[in-house]
Amino acid sequence: MSLDLPEPHFPLSDVLYLSFSNIRRRFFRSVITALGIILGIAFMSALLTNSLTLGLMRAETGVEAYQYWLVGISLIVCFGGITNSMLMAVNERVKEIGVYKCIGGLDSHIVRLFIAEALMLGILGGTLGSFIGISMGIAINLNRFSFEDLYPVLMENLSVLILLFGFCLVISVALTALATFIPAKRAANLSPAEALRYEN
Repeated sequence: MSLDLPEPHFPLSDVLYLSFSNIRRRFFRSVITALGIILGIAFMSALLTNSLTLGLMRAETGVEAYQYWLVGISLIVCFGGITNSMLMAVNERVKEIGVYKCIGGLDSHIVRLFIAEALMLGILGGTLGSFIGISMGIAINLNRFSFEDLYPVLMENLSVLILLFGFCLVISVALTALATFIPAKRAANLSPAEALRYEN
């Protein structure tokens, strides 16, 4: 005789609370992951801001093709760093995952936890990286143009800068989610019995 038990409920509020708790408990690893995101996004946003500013001031891009390759490489390195960091996080939490699955946690719950944790870092890293990069892009152009000439043009096109900020943030979140998917699936596929016997 089989029992039709209801599927365990895992509300978003609990997902966010547990994800935030895990970030706090593994603060230094989280900082390393966030720094990788910040550097990659800052480099990209600085280049785009520099190109945009030159376009507004001189109607030229001033960006060489190799610089876009550098942005691509930096984002790939960023992607690899996030994936590596999350794989290490899975290895550190094997027993924790085993216990959670033994008390009724589903594979989808595990994936949700890791993705939510990574997205928090992606939003933080993307926000800081975009702000730093845009500031650097503007600062670079202060060597080419006077503040009196540059400031009014930037204020007139503030909406474009805001859109650029949003674009970089979206790239950060998307990159982080993609980089975390494989480690999250690996965590979800762990056997509870094997996880509980796992030794670091």
